[in-house]
This record gives sequence, structure tokens and C-alpha cells, in this order.
Amino acid sequence: MLRAGEWLSIAVLGLVVLFIFNSIAFFNFLIGPEGTGPTTTVEPSTAYLQFIFISLAPAIGLSFFTNVLSEGSRLSSLLVLVSGICLIFGMIYITTLIPMITEIDLPSWVIYAPWVFSIFGIIMVSMGYINYRKRMYMSTKNSEI
Repeated sequence: MLRAGEWLSIAVLGLVVLFIFNSIAFFNFLIGPEGTGPTTTVEPSTAYLQFIFISLAPAIGLSFFTNVLSEGSRLSSLLVLVSGICLIFGMIYITTLIPMITEIDLPSWVIYAPWVFSIFGIIMVSMGYINYRKRMYMSTKNSEI
């Protein structure tokens, strides 16, 4: 049976994947059919802000909380680590989509946001790795006793 920290880490992975797919869909919408831009009027900063607060902000908050709550769980640490890796690679892909948007002037924070989120991905990877190594060390230390 999974513990609460492991369920929360599964939720973190799900929220990160949700954010990546929503961001890819959003930037593809801004590119438009055949690179001509969207056919409707859209305010990109408020729409992207909604994606951030619906999926990524809770994922980052839960990842910090998960590492405190998961007591000795390697699975939880691995899922946080995988979430960070997914976030990094997803944001790298999104940075390749941004130059294709020609018809809409994006605010500078939307252009640089994937790089900031990549930094959060690096933090998540390091948190997961450190907790995994700490859990491995604790388990080998306990088995020696």
C-alpha cells in the first residue's frame, strides 16, 4: 500500500505532465495554423498565468512538501526526480516553440518563463536525488546495525 508522500509525489508528476502538455498546446495555438497566428484575439500573459497557477505552482509546492512528508520512501524521491527531469526537457522543447510565434508580441516574462521553470526542474531533480541518496544511506546504515 502506498503512503501519503508517495501519493503526493504521483500527483506532482501528474501536475508537471499536465503543465507541459498545456504549455505545448498553448504555444502551438499561438503559432497558429501554418504559422499565421491564432484566428481569435488572445491575451497570452493572462492565459499562461492561469496554466502556471493551475498546474505548476501546486506541483512545485507539493514537491517540497512531499520530501518532508515521505519518511524513507525511495519511490517518492524517484518520482520527484522524474518530475524534475520531465519539467526540464518539456521546457527545453517549449523554448524551441517560442521563436515560431510571429504574429503576437509576447511579454518578456512569457518568453523567459520556460528558463525559470527549468531552474525549478533542476531544484526538483536535486531534491529528489539528495533524498534518494539519503534514504539509501539510512537503509544501509540501519541494515549494518
